[in-house]
Amino acid sequence: MSDRIDKFQAASRNLQLQPLFTEEERKNFLVEHGSDCIDRLEQKVLDCNESTNQFMFAGHRGCGKSTLLFEFSQIMQDRFFTVFFSISDLIQMKEVNHINILFVIALKMMEKAERDNVQIAEDKKKAFFDWFKERTTTETVGVSGQMSVGIALFEIIKGKLSTEQSTKEEIKTKFTQNFRDLIDTLNAIATEIKLATKQEILVIVDDLDKFDLEEVDEIFQRNLKALLEPKFIIIYTLPIATIREGVLRKHIEDETGNEIFVMPVLKLYAKGASHQPDGKPEVAAMQVLQSVLNRRIDAELLEDGIVEKIALSSGGVLRDVIRITQRCCSEVLVRLRRMARKNQNIDHVRIDMEILQESLDKSRNDIQLGLSKTDREILVQVYNKYIPENPKEQAFLDLLHTVVAIEYRNHESWYDVHPLIVEQLKIEKLIP
Repeated sequence: MSDRIDKFQAASRNLQLQPLFTEEERKNFLVEHGSDCIDRLEQKVLDCNESTNQFMFAGHRGCGKSTLLFEFSQIMQDRFFTVFFSISDLIQMKEVNHINILFVIALKMMEKAERDNVQIAEDKKKAFFDWFKERTTTETVGVSGQMSVGIALFEIIKGKLSTEQSTKEEIKTKFTQNFRDLIDTLNAIATEIKLATKQEILVIVDDLDKFDLEEVDEIFQRNLKALLEPKFIIIYTLPIATIREGVLRKHIEDETGNEIFVMPVLKLYAKGASHQPDGKPEVAAMQVLQSVLNRRIDAELLEDGIVEKIALSSGGVLRDVIRITQRCCSEVLVRLRRMARKNQNIDHVRIDMEILQESLDKSRNDIQLGLSKTDREILVQVYNKYIPENPKEQAFLDLLHTVVAIEYRNHESWYDVHPLIVEQLKIEKLIP
C-alpha cells in the first residue's frame, strides 16, 4: 500500500525547483536544449577583447539560465580558468551592490585557485590572504586535517558574508572610501592566476536576475562602470525586463560594447496560434518539456494526456512545468494518505485531469491575487495585440519580471500572456 506513496514522494523530491549543478543531477535530469545559446555565447567570449570582455545575460526567471550557464562554464573550463557562482549563496539580494559583487568575484577566484592548487608565488599568495583578512577582520585559527589555511580563510569569510551584517557594512565602507584598492587587488589576483595557469579567466555571476528592477537601475545604471573595471571576462545575469527599459539597455550596451545576450523561453506556438481553437503546438518545444517531466516522474503515475496539458499550461517556462507537476504530486499525496487511512486501495491512483485542474486553479489564483486593474488592462492589450501599448511602462516591466507576461523570440520578438492568466482573463470575461 505504501509503494504508491513512496513513488509520488520520490517524484516530488525529483521536482525540486533548482538548477542542475551536480554530476548526479545532470545525469538524472538534464534535458539538452539551448545549444544555440551556448554556441553563440562561446563565440562572443572567444571574439572579445579587453574593451568588450564584459557580457550581460538576460532571460525570464525559470527558463533554465542557471543550468545553461553552468553547462557553459563546464564546456569552457578546458580553455579558461572558469569561476561560476550564485551571488545569492553569499549575499542576500536586497544587500547586493557593485562593491560586494566585485569583492565576491575576488574571493571566489582566489578560492578556486586554492582548491585547484594553482601555483601562485607564496609571497603573492600570502599578500592576498592578508588583504582578505584585513578587509574582513578575519583570522584563521584551528585549521586541521586536509583543509589548507587558504580554504579555511575563504570558508570563514563566506560564512561571515552570509550571516554577519557588520562584515558586509565594513566591506562597503572600506571600498567606498578606496574603491581603487579593490579593483587593483582584483586585477592583481587575476594576473597571478593567468601567469600560473597560462589561461584567460572567465567568471560567471549568476542570480543577479533575481533583483527587483529598482536595484538593477542602482547597480547597472549608476555603477556599471565599476563592474567593467576587471581586466578579464565576466558574464553578469540580468532580469529580462532590463532589455525593455530603453535608456538602461542603451547604457549597458554602449558601455560594454556588446548587445545584451538573451536566452529565450521555449516557444510553444507560432505567434497567434495559441489563440486559435485548432492551433498546433511546436513539436520540438513540446518534446523538451515532456522530456523534462519524463526524467523526473514515472509515466505510470500520470494519466494519458497529462504531460501535454502541463506543458501547454506552462507557457514554455521550464520552472512552471516543474512547479505545476510538483503541486499535482502534493495534491495526490494528500489524497493517497487519506485513502490509506481508510484502508482503500491506492494502487490505481494517478495524476488525472481532476488533480491537474485543481493544481492549475490554485496556481492561477496565487498569481491573479497580485494583479491590479492596470495589470489586467495591460494583459488584455498584450493578448489582443502581442505587444503592450507602452513596452517601457513600469507596470508592464513588472509583469515581464514576474513572468505573467512572456516574451517569445524567433525572427521577431512578441509577447503573450501566461496561459494560466489567459484562463483568468476569460473567467473575468475580459477576453473571449
